[in-house]
Amino acid sequence: MNNNSKILVFLRNKTTKGIERSDYSIIDENIFSGREDVVKIVLPEGVREIEHNAFEDCYNLQEVVLPSSLERIGEEAFANCINLVHAEYCSNVDVNPTAFNGCQRLQYKVEK
Repeated sequence: MNNNSKILVFLRNKTTKGIERSDYSIIDENIFSGREDVVKIVLPEGVREIEHNAFEDCYNLQEVVLPSSLERIGEEAFANCINLVHAEYCSNVDVNPTAFNGCQRLQYKVEK
C-alpha cells in the first residue's frame, strides 16, 4: 500500500505513522481523541465521514488535510483542538456547527 491509501499521522517527536485500515469511508468516533502527540493528520481519498469527537482534545493538532471525498464532519469532531490553525475541505461538506468548537486559532480554507 502506498501513503495515499493510509491515514498519515505526524507526531510531535517528528515521526510519521501510516495507519492502514480495511475501510476508510468513516473515521470512527473518538478514534484519536485526547492524543496530545499528534500535530498533523492527512486523511486519504475515500473518507466520507468523520464521526463525532474523532479528534476531540488533540491539543497539539495544528493541521488537518481532508480529502475531496469527504461529505460530513460530525459534532465536536475537532472540539478543543486549541492549536488547530489549518483545516481545508470542500464547500459541499456538511459540517456540524459544533465540529470546531474551541478552535479559536482556526483559519478555514474551504475549496469550491
